[in-house]
Amino acid sequence: MIDPHREIVLIRASETGPFEDKTWEVSGYERQASRFVITFKNNRKPYTYRLGRVRILRDPRRMVIPDEAKVEVSGSIWQGATEVVTFTDADESRSRVFYRKQNGENYRTYPASQVRILTSATHASDAADVLNYWRSVAFSLGDDDPLRQPYDELGFVHPDSALSTFLVAAPIKSRPPAAAPIFPFRCNLSQRQAVENGLTNSISVIEGPPGTGKTETILNLIANIIAVRHETVGVVSFGNAAVDNVREKLDELGFGHMIANLGRRGKRAVFFTGQLSRNSQVRQFVASAPDPPDPERLADVDGRLRRLQDAERSRAELRQLLDAYSLEWRHFEQHLMRDEVPQLTGRSLLRRSSDRILDYLVDSEMERAGVRPGLVRRIRKYFRYGSLRDLDPDDTRVVLRLQQAFYNKRISELQIEVERVESQLRRGNFNKLADDQQKLSIQMLHAELGARYRNLACTTYNEETYKLGTKFSEFAEDYPLLLSTCHSLRRSMAPGYLLDYLIIDESSQVDVVLAGLAMSACRNLIVVGDQKQLSPIPSEVPTRLVPPSPAYDCKNNLLASLSELYGDRLPRVLLREHYRCDPSIIGFCNEKFYEGKLIPYTMSGRKRPMIVVRTVEGNHMRQHRGGGRSNQREIDVIASEVIPTVCPGVESTNIGVTTPYRLQASKASDVLDQSEADTIHRFQGRQKEVVIFTTVLDETWRGRTGLSFVDDPRMINVAVSRAVQQFILVTNKDMLPASRHISDLVGYIRYHNPGEEVVDSAVISMFDLLYGEYSERLRPLAARLRKELKYKSEDIIWTGLHDILAEPLYMHLTARSQVLLRNLLPDVSRLNPEQQAYVQHRASVDFVVFNRVTKQSLLAIEVDGFAFHENNPDQLRRDALKNDILGIYQMPLLRLPTTGSGEDQRIREALNNAEEHGARLSML
Repeated sequence: MIDPHREIVLIRASETGPFEDKTWEVSGYERQASRFVITFKNNRKPYTYRLGRVRILRDPRRMVIPDEAKVEVSGSIWQGATEVVTFTDADESRSRVFYRKQNGENYRTYPASQVRILTSATHASDAADVLNYWRSVAFSLGDDDPLRQPYDELGFVHPDSALSTFLVAAPIKSRPPAAAPIFPFRCNLSQRQAVENGLTNSISVIEGPPGTGKTETILNLIANIIAVRHETVGVVSFGNAAVDNVREKLDELGFGHMIANLGRRGKRAVFFTGQLSRNSQVRQFVASAPDPPDPERLADVDGRLRRLQDAERSRAELRQLLDAYSLEWRHFEQHLMRDEVPQLTGRSLLRRSSDRILDYLVDSEMERAGVRPGLVRRIRKYFRYGSLRDLDPDDTRVVLRLQQAFYNKRISELQIEVERVESQLRRGNFNKLADDQQKLSIQMLHAELGARYRNLACTTYNEETYKLGTKFSEFAEDYPLLLSTCHSLRRSMAPGYLLDYLIIDESSQVDVVLAGLAMSACRNLIVVGDQKQLSPIPSEVPTRLVPPSPAYDCKNNLLASLSELYGDRLPRVLLREHYRCDPSIIGFCNEKFYEGKLIPYTMSGRKRPMIVVRTVEGNHMRQHRGGGRSNQREIDVIASEVIPTVCPGVESTNIGVTTPYRLQASKASDVLDQSEADTIHRFQGRQKEVVIFTTVLDETWRGRTGLSFVDDPRMINVAVSRAVQQFILVTNKDMLPASRHISDLVGYIRYHNPGEEVVDSAVISMFDLLYGEYSERLRPLAARLRKELKYKSEDIIWTGLHDILAEPLYMHLTARSQVLLRNLLPDVSRLNPEQQAYVQHRASVDFVVFNRVTKQSLLAIEVDGFAFHENNPDQLRRDALKNDILGIYQMPLLRLPTTGSGEDQRIREALNNAEEHGARLSML
């Protein structure tokens, strides 16, 4: 008898056919000269074969499978494999996989290249510690928790999986692009970069703030993975909404037949019962498949569009800057109403560009600091600025007039630049070019999928058997896109099978323990999410369960864990272009949470896109015995005042009311007609034309106990960014002055509605853009002209101040240098004649710290050199004047003598006190 552990009999059915393993059927063989005589078990008569049709392989290499290892055959894990025997000669290499069955041992034979023996990633102790911790967390959540069974079954972690990389913090692998990407769904510069980043790294992150086109980016990734790389991909999220959105978009474009929608049991049932209809669609799809587009034409269109996308982004940035300057000008105009500034009629400087006007202000500031220009420099000044005769740069009113001219010039220049870029886009036929690229990309996708399905049989799969053996590999070839939830993904696939790519959407909602299950099912991972939006509410976990390191803490979402684990080594792209909200609405989120990195592509719609509505005096919040809070007065205001008067003509179904509290949402639903009311957590991922945010809290002691929950920055970010055209904040009369983020929201709305709200502030808003450009010019010029100036001591404080403002607690603050004292004061009517004269003599403050969201000036900082201040009676008198003036207008002042110490701590204490002081003043 043939011993299958010792030899293998390969026989060709024809002279040119492939060798097939017949060992199981052969009872004996004999070689006679140039022939083989084979005896088969079921035939008495032997068969004779030419020598070239038979190959006998002997002397195998045997490998017994240890407990921590598995056998992979053609990408599928064999759960019951016990041994692999590999036979090799000069021309052939075959592996025989032995496995257990109910009736004993059996085997199958494959080309050796298709068989691998894999050791679990948990063989490494660090990885095992993390997995054991997660398993303990899952088991602590209760017998009915959906994580318990999957973690009970997750003993083997494929060494090629993304989970293996994550567990041992292995380096993220990069690779060159396979080919030029296609974009069947329109894209912008950030989305293009995100697609390329995802395709060329084993783990990557796409940060998608609200309204930046995350779904289109995911769809373009899918198209490239399937049609360009010819690989498989899964898309999962915590719930079904995100993946359903992907399915609907692909269905609309005619590519739904490549999707296996395998989430919960009901979805799987619908999928398998719909295969006959789907297979009919595939046949029609193949019949209508076009030839692929000319690669040169596709590359030409893509290259021209790429250049115009630069211009498109430039236009959006210019519009954003123009809106900001226009708003700042409106505030400056109100500021100037209290002063009589000279017209400076006929001055050639006023006919110069805004840059020239600003350069003059910087030059004159340097001269006041002690830099005296020589003859050559005076001649150069004449040609740069024209005649400066009788122009007194020490006169504050002259400086104000030049600042006014700067704004007028800058706004005019920006308007001209916007028109220039728009003209460039029109000449380049930008919209047609974008349509052409999309059509060519769709053609490419259709052609590639047509070629795929032309070579595949329209198989009808059975829900009970599609995962058995190597069947799932065939299934994945037929359905290269798998949609599921994080909970259901592993149950939807053959054990041990790895998708080539997995995209986890809404990752801020996916905790790392749940993500671990999904990561175990893929080779490459693309994480899409936004750390600035709400995370899942963590489950209660026993304190005895301690993570091996902070990156693997079960309370983290996946994006936070990856950031903790890899830091700056994590390949990530921020989607910057925003398409949803009115620019003013997303502007708050941008300044408050995204460090000004977003670029609105939308245009202003409503006259007042953001409004604060205050209830009348009184404590209207109620704490309920059964838990929860409500505020009936805020609901009454919404129903009887806000919707009828602020939202006239808006359909009820286009209005959303959101709140941090479930009870408030329920009460609002009972009162409002068809307006949708829900908690902020449940509103995440949705949008409405108008969003009304009811805070519920009041100024009672009990009301303040809820402030940390309501004032969560992610909560505020989600609430505001749900509004497309208008956001309305309904809150108590005092507007929660003890809050931090809601207070900034109120301040931002006030700043964006100058003259429409009564704001009797002691200190006016900072002219951020003006002083931003002024500071940029002033510092390098000071260093270039005279290094021994007093600016050396200021530079030390300036550097330390910026280090402090980069800390998370102070990231909403920023600072400007050499701010005109008059630009901080609403008027000079409170000052005596001496103080007024001092202010009008171009008195300035070394640094001003302000809230970059509300533009509220918070703290003035003066750097006092010993020789120039403490040892100079005249300067001490001027310092006293400045102290008195700022005190009259309740502007906090921090003086830092160069002979002192502990400046960092003093600055932090002054900032904390100034914020509390500013919050009280802003709510007056």
